[in-house]
Amino acid sequence: MKHASMKLPLFSLIYLFFLSSCAAVLPDPNTLRTPEERRSARIKCMALYTAGGAAGGAVLGGLIKGRKGATVGAVAGGALGFAYAWGHCLSYYSTLNSEPVTGYNETVQDIHYDPSQGYVVKIEDFSLSPSEVAQGGTVAFNGKYYVMAPEGTKDQDVTETRVLEFYDETKGEFVELGRVDRNITVAPGRRGADGQFDIPEKVPDGRYLIKFIVSSNGKQDQIQRELFVRQRLAQGPAIIKQGEI
Repeated sequence: MKHASMKLPLFSLIYLFFLSSCAAVLPDPNTLRTPEERRSARIKCMALYTAGGAAGGAVLGGLIKGRKGATVGAVAGGALGFAYAWGHCLSYYSTLNSEPVTGYNETVQDIHYDPSQGYVVKIEDFSLSPSEVAQGGTVAFNGKYYVMAPEGTKDQDVTETRVLEFYDETKGEFVELGRVDRNITVAPGRRGADGQFDIPEKVPDGRYLIKFIVSSNGKQDQIQRELFVRQRLAQGPAIIKQGEI
């Protein structure tokens, strides 16, 4: 065990180098113009990161438990690796757009904003539809937020962030799989945000969290919604037979 622990730092360096090499060969999501280009990028990204997860699990398992451990590690790394790969490839699997909803004066009246409050960032609403989905499906999200500042303030730099988390049963907690930032410049007021998350075919069943974060001028607000990925979903309402409760 001592011999294995001495090698772990070297493994970590090799694994990190592998992952950084993956990112270097992938296309910039902002340059993808067609569904075919996005689909190709998804396939390449998922293949690279799932291979990395399996290889990482095999090496780590081999260092700790020998040949049998390497096999088990590869299987575990490959299975959970689809979830982590989805996180790394999130920019190819999710979209986000936002547009003005109400201008400065109308928003001031709606939220009773006072200039003495200074900069204010607030997410008013965020929802997923559906909240339970099968692999290969798509989840739409809708949100609404406002960014306010004293009257006469110029357009503000705003960062809209999507975060994906997965409930890891072995750790008993949610772990972050990936996040995507979108930087925009907007006028103070209320904005509507919408987009979607496409669910890869091989991600594991389980509980996921999708977070929406808005930040500007040192202020930040966030909201999260739970998403359940199930292999099989009920088709229509259940039929209750006579005598059943």
